Amino acid sequence: MDMKTFGYLYYKTRGYSPEDIIKQAGISEVDFEFLEKNLQDVLKEIEMLRPVAENIGQDFTRLTRYIYERESDQTLGVPRPDAIKVRSGEIVPLPATGTLKMPEMPLAKAIEQRRSVRKYSAIPLQQEELSFLLWASSWARDFRSSEQMEITFRNVPSAGSRHPLETFLDIRRVEGIKPGLYYYHPVKHCLVLYDDSPEIAAKIHEGCMFQEMIPKAAVNFILTAVPYRTVWRYGQRGYRYLYLDAGHIGQNIHLAAEAIDAGACMIGAFLDEAMNEALGLDGIEEFVIYIASVGKKP
Repeated sequence: MDMKTFGYLYYKTRGYSPEDIIKQAGISEVDFEFLEKNLQDVLKEIEMLRPVAENIGQDFTRLTRYIYERESDQTLGVPRPDAIKVRSGEIVPLPATGTLKMPEMPLAKAIEQRRSVRKYSAIPLQQEELSFLLWASSWARDFRSSEQMEITFRNVPSAGSRHPLETFLDIRRVEGIKPGLYYYHPVKHCLVLYDDSPEIAAKIHEGCMFQEMIPKAAVNFILTAVPYRTVWRYGQRGYRYLYLDAGHIGQNIHLAAEAIDAGACMIGAFLDEAMNEALGLDGIEEFVIYIASVGKKP
């Protein structure tokens, strides 16, 4: 879903006139006629589900209480999910975590001066700095696998050590790494080239609703959730933990960025459909959950 489609649906379902839809969504009359003709089924679905959506937050909180819980798939003996998804592509090595020179900034100072930074300088990140950011937020310091359980241990907490979040990097300015979309392998501590097409950067910018920090960042962290990794153990309550885990990672990105004289801004406002499509995700078994732009401070 692009911004034109989103704009049309957003204003159409709110009762705007055709003239106002065209104006507010920034589309042409031809676009409007095309969307009007082809999105009737989508409009009907939105109207049907809107009453459900009005109370979904309350229902989610209420229905994920333990009182409604059934036995988890783990308890029922369902085979465990993998701790890491297999991704294929060109491997890009990173400076090993054991060789990194750790920043000397006191933790209290990093916490005290942390701010959401939306403007960045043109100075690229060094590979050692990117490696440090990943060490702080996504790196797996231990990996354990058996027939019954497969888990990783990282520098961020996660319910049951399930670590259901995957890390993609929209690299724009990192010394020695060509721009593109990469997957970060948390055990091998390397990048896997995922998409280096000329269009991918623009797709991510549009998916983030054209927020100004996206193209200006040296790198954008795109966190995706693989819910079954947690649901297998905790049932539907596991969906609560996805968002808690995302917050843990976001805070570590912020503090690690401060330590290297960089800034970060966490982003929750994005078009789910557009971002999932840009990453080739189905939006159910895996979906974008959180984004962070990072760059050197101006």
